[in-house]
Amino acid sequence: MIERKQDYFRVPITMPSDMVAYLEDVGMQCKKSGGHKIANTVIVRSAIRLVMELDPDISVVKTEEELESRLKEAAKRYK
Repeated sequence: MIERKQDYFRVPITMPSDMVAYLEDVGMQCKKSGGHKIANTVIVRSAIRLVMELDPDISVVKTEEELESRLKEAAKRYK
Protein backbone atom coordinates (compact mmCIF):
# COMPACT_ATOMS: atom_id res chain seq x y z
CA MET A 1 0.00 0.00 0.00
CA ILE A 2 1.39 3.39 -0.97
CA GLU A 3 0.99 5.95 1.77
CA ARG A 4 0.53 9.57 0.83
CA LYS A 5 1.24 12.42 3.18
CA GLN A 6 -2.27 13.80 2.68
CA ASP A 7 -3.64 10.51 4.08
CA TYR A 8 -1.88 11.16 7.42
CA PHE A 9 -3.50 12.68 10.48
CA ARG A 10 -1.68 14.82 13.01
CA VAL A 11 -1.94 13.17 16.41
CA PRO A 12 -0.59 15.12 19.35
CA ILE A 13 1.05 12.85 21.89
CA THR A 14 2.76 13.55 25.17
CA MET A 15 5.68 11.65 26.62
CA PRO A 16 8.36 12.14 29.24
CA SER A 17 11.60 13.85 28.27
CA ASP A 18 13.62 10.61 28.47
CA MET A 19 11.43 9.07 25.75
CA VAL A 20 11.84 12.13 23.54
CA ALA A 21 15.60 11.98 24.09
CA TYR A 22 15.55 8.29 23.15
CA LEU A 23 13.68 9.02 19.91
CA GLU A 24 16.19 11.72 19.02
CA ASP A 25 19.07 9.36 19.81
CA VAL A 26 17.65 6.56 17.66
CA GLY A 27 17.26 8.97 14.77
CA MET A 28 20.83 10.21 15.11
CA GLN A 29 22.25 6.69 15.51
CA CYS A 30 20.81 5.87 12.08
CA LYS A 31 22.74 8.79 10.63
CA LYS A 32 25.97 8.03 12.52
CA SER A 33 25.95 4.46 11.24
CA GLY A 34 25.89 5.58 7.61
CA GLY A 35 22.19 6.09 6.98
CA HIS A 36 20.01 9.16 7.31
CA LYS A 37 18.56 10.79 10.40
CA ILE A 38 15.18 9.20 10.95
CA ALA A 39 12.38 11.53 12.06
CA ASN A 40 10.62 10.88 15.36
CA THR A 41 7.32 10.38 13.51
CA VAL A 42 8.87 7.65 11.37
CA ILE A 43 10.15 5.85 14.47
CA VAL A 44 6.75 6.09 16.19
CA ARG A 45 4.88 4.90 13.07
CA SER A 46 7.27 1.94 12.75
CA ALA A 47 6.74 1.04 16.41
CA ILE A 48 2.96 1.17 15.97
CA ARG A 49 3.17 -1.06 12.89
CA LEU A 50 5.14 -3.56 14.96
CA VAL A 51 2.53 -3.47 17.75
CA MET A 52 -0.19 -4.06 15.15
CA GLU A 53 1.70 -7.10 13.86
CA LEU A 54 2.27 -8.43 17.39
CA ASP A 55 -1.50 -8.28 17.93
CA PRO A 56 -1.37 -8.20 21.74
CA ASP A 57 -4.29 -9.24 23.92
CA ILE A 58 -5.45 -5.90 25.28
CA SER A 59 -8.66 -7.09 26.93
CA VAL A 60 -9.34 -5.59 30.35
CA VAL A 61 -6.16 -3.47 30.27
CA LYS A 62 -6.55 -0.47 32.58
CA THR A 63 -3.07 1.04 32.92
CA GLU A 64 -0.02 1.88 30.88
CA GLU A 65 1.94 -0.69 32.88
CA GLU A 66 -0.58 -3.43 32.07
CA LEU A 67 -0.41 -2.53 28.38
CA GLU A 68 3.38 -2.66 28.45
CA SER A 69 3.21 -6.10 30.09
CA ARG A 70 0.82 -7.36 27.40
CA LEU A 71 3.10 -6.02 24.67
CA LYS A 72 6.06 -7.86 26.20
CA GLU A 73 4.02 -11.07 26.33
CA ALA A 74 3.04 -10.65 22.68
CA ALA A 75 6.67 -10.00 21.72
CA LYS A 76 7.74 -13.27 23.38
CA ARG A 77 5.13 -15.16 21.33
CA TYR A 78 6.08 -13.40 18.07
CA LYS A 79 7.79 -15.58 15.51
